[in-house]
Formats: sequence, structure tokens, C-alpha cells
Amino acid sequence: MADILVVDDEENVSYSLQLALKRAKHDCRLADSLRTAVEAYGRQSPDLVLLDMQLPDGNGIDVMRRMHEDGLEVPVIVITAFGTVATAVAAMKEGAVDFLQKPLSMEEVCLAVDRCLENRRIRNQLDAYQEAQRRESGEIQIIGECPAIKTALSVAQKIATVPHDPAGGLLSTLVLGETGTGKEVIARYIHHHCLRPDRPFVQVNCTAIPENLFEAELFGHEKGSFTDAKGRKKGLLETAHEGTLFLDEIGDMPLTTQAKLLVALERGRFRRLGATAERVASVRVIAATNSDLQAKVDRGDFRADLYYRLKMFAIDLVPLRDRGDDVFLLTDYFVQQFCRKLHKPVPFIPPETQDRMRRYAWPGNVRELRNELQRAILLNETGALEPESLPLERGMAHAEVEHSTNGLAFNFETDDCSLATVERKLFEAALRYTRGNVSETARLLGLTRGGLRHKMDKLNL
Repeated sequence: MADILVVDDEENVSYSLQLALKRAKHDCRLADSLRTAVEAYGRQSPDLVLLDMQLPDGNGIDVMRRMHEDGLEVPVIVITAFGTVATAVAAMKEGAVDFLQKPLSMEEVCLAVDRCLENRRIRNQLDAYQEAQRRESGEIQIIGECPAIKTALSVAQKIATVPHDPAGGLLSTLVLGETGTGKEVIARYIHHHCLRPDRPFVQVNCTAIPENLFEAELFGHEKGSFTDAKGRKKGLLETAHEGTLFLDEIGDMPLTTQAKLLVALERGRFRRLGATAERVASVRVIAATNSDLQAKVDRGDFRADLYYRLKMFAIDLVPLRDRGDDVFLLTDYFVQQFCRKLHKPVPFIPPETQDRMRRYAWPGNVRELRNELQRAILLNETGALEPESLPLERGMAHAEVEHSTNGLAFNFETDDCSLATVERKLFEAALRYTRGNVSETARLLGLTRGGLRHKMDKLNL
């Protein structure tokens, strides 16, 4: 249902339009002159205006100009008995969306009205989506005052402003850091501050794609290129055209796909699986990992040439335990955010809680801090986040971890010092330290996720 203003000085035409529009479930108001039209839309803004070009005290063009002057931006369908091309062109130049000639067909009028309202609805949805995207990009903030974070942010800002030239290869950035340090956040920050923030941001988790499907998912495929290829499909690289492709956990990418990714980065071109023609890749590539890629290169698990190509630009995100008082800046940011969303008052954080937060190792980094605060605020009823609100005793405090790992001692006379026993104790300690975080444990022990899971199964952990 829409509120429609009909502006026409012919009483029989206005009456017919009113009946037809009411039958179509619309509200209809009438005006018979420029003056009454201005009064009508001044009282209440309509959703649509049906406007006659000939009025006693002016014409339809005058009405449209007054609407623009008064800041009323609504669609207008012009109707007239003098349907010349010049009149239609003049009306369209002033912003009319359609043009109907008398004598009117009520069926044609209703179709024009429905078409106009549907176009407006779609345009409003698009505007709302774009506004949401702008708000989302505005919310991407890098919170922190420690020198390492300031350096990372400075590098990210410079990377974002580098112009893109596919002829010279693809821009690539490597983001390194433990799980939860904010690698995806920094990638989105670069994208939303680049020269094409309205283009796609395509995120790929390299651990989530089966090895035998990785090439087809990344580069696309042609019909019949393999058994299940029932049709042609664009790959993720093509989907991110003119935008950003974020390859998360790049260390788990299969070696065969690494070689083809390197070619795409170097030449700015790629080929779909099963295709003969090459395609131009115009995309920014940001890769991220929490593993030691240099160690993987040394072991032969990752291509050295791809590693150095990805490191064209590099950002190293330090763990939260090494960021000093940034933990409290982040706490303030998250607390304000969650309280606003949950409609709860901002709680007081006593010194005892702050002391525990400062000493805690935060193995899950910023992500762990965010999740702990969200849970605490959701459950809090006292107005203060007491130490028990954040049960951080489940992990080891940073100082305690450092103290306990200063050295290893073995008593070969009384202890079971077999390699299997020592290995099991090492894995158990690492898992306790990371609170069961498989990716972080794998990084600490220099293993892949798959290698760690194999060891855990073997040790029955």
C-alpha cells in the first residue's frame, strides 16, 4: 500500500484515478492546482505523485521544481493531454520517472504505478545495503597504542593506498600472527581504506577446502573439466574481481595450488581448470597465517618463491600478552560495544580484575578477550566485573608460563624418560597452555593442524 498524490484539475480524471488506485489497495489524495499540490505534500510527503502537466495556476514542471526546492524527492509520473516529445523530454529532465498520455487507460496507470513503486523499493533496499556497508567499514578499527600495533597500522595504511596495476602482477600482502590477533581485521581494514572499497571482499579459509577441490574453487572450472563439473563455474579469484581476496591460513594451501597461485601473482593472469584461454586477474591478495612459514619453507611444506612473493608487503601482529596496557583499551572498546548492543549499563572493572587481566597470558589473544567480555557482560547482574566474572584461572598467567618453561629437568633414575612419555607430556602442556586451541598448539609445536591431530590420535589425547 502506498500514499499517492494525484494532481489534476479535471474532476472526472481525478475521480477515476482515485477509484482505480483504491481498488489497487493504495491511499489516494487529490489536488487540483499548483497551490493545493504544495499544501498537500507539505502536510504529508507522498510515496508517489501522479502529475498533470496543465494546471490553472502553472504547470507540472513548476510543481516538480517546487518539490525539488522543498527537498521532496519522490517519484513522479507525468500525465497530460498534450503529449509531445518536447513535453516528455522536459518532464524527464526535471526527474519524472514515467510519462502517460490522456485519455488514460486505468490498467496502464496501475501497471506504471506498480512498476514505479517496485523500482523505488529496490532502490531503497540498495541504499540501505550501501549504508550498512559504509557503517561496517567505519566500524573497522585497530585499537591499540603499543609501538608494534602503531607500526602495523602505519604499514596497513600505506599498503591500502598503493595503486593497482594488473600488468605488473597482483598486489600481495602477508599478515602474520597468532590465532586471534586480528589478521582478518587488518585485512578488512586495508580493503576498506583502499581505492576500491565498494568492490568485493572474498574470504577463503584454506583449511576448509579439500585438497582435490582447491584449484577448482580458487580458479574456477569449465564444464566437464572433471567428473562432477556439471557446468562452468567462476572461481574465488574471479569473484573478487577488482576487490580483495583474503586467503586465511595460507600455510595449509596444497603445494600444487601454490605453484598456480604464484603464476597468477606474478603475471596477473590465470586459467580456469579445463580452459585453454587465460583470464586477467585484477585483485588484491592478502594472505594470513598463524604458522611459521619460514619453517615450512625449510621443511619443504611451502614454496619458497611463493613465500617471498607474498612478503612483498608484510605485517606482523604481536600477541596480546606483549601489548601491555592495550588490553585495557580493547576492554573499554568491547565493553562499550556490548553494553550498547545489549542495552545494559557499563560495568565498573575493579583493580583486582584488572590485575588478573594484566597477568593472564591470553593464549586466544584479542578474540579470547572479546568472547570473555561478551559472556561476562551478558551474565553480569551486579554492575561490576569482579575477578570471578572472568574465570581466567583456567589458563596460566603469563609470568607463570615463562617461569615454568625456563628449563627442563629429567631424573633418569626415577622418572619415565622415554621419548613417548616426554612427547606426551609436551603435547599435554601445550594443549593446556592454549586451552585446547588446535591451531595455536600446532603453531607452538611447529606442526600443521593435520600433523597435530595425527599425533593427538596416536597419543590418545
